Amino acid sequence: MVLGELYSNALEHGVLGLDSALKHDAAGFALYYQQRAERLGMLQTGFIRVTVRVEPVAAGGRLTLSVEDSGQGFDIEKVRMQIPAGNELYGRGLRLVCELSREARWSADGRTACVEFSWEGVA
Repeated sequence: MVLGELYSNALEHGVLGLDSALKHDAAGFALYYQQRAERLGMLQTGFIRVTVRVEPVAAGGRLTLSVEDSGQGFDIEKVRMQIPAGNELYGRGLRLVCELSREARWSADGRTACVEFSWEGVA
């Protein structure tokens, strides 16, 4: 779920430059996905790089996911302050990523997300 959200964000907002604010109602959702399809069809360059790292730690293990895109990046602190309370039709993905992972962080340029999960015991 978290990897899917990070990948979708990298594709839609990073590579394609879409704005989730369009998704404020049903017509906005339709416009958002129409623009998504059009931009995917015209895409000439861009990348999404996913790195998965699993490592043992003293009492269990750690999984680290890193997703980097070729987009313009974003200001993570500005976005965090704009996270909707829960009733909005958009903007819930970042909150979901933070709630489901042990740690979530973004690069200063906003182009790379890194999340960690950990567990205790034998994997």
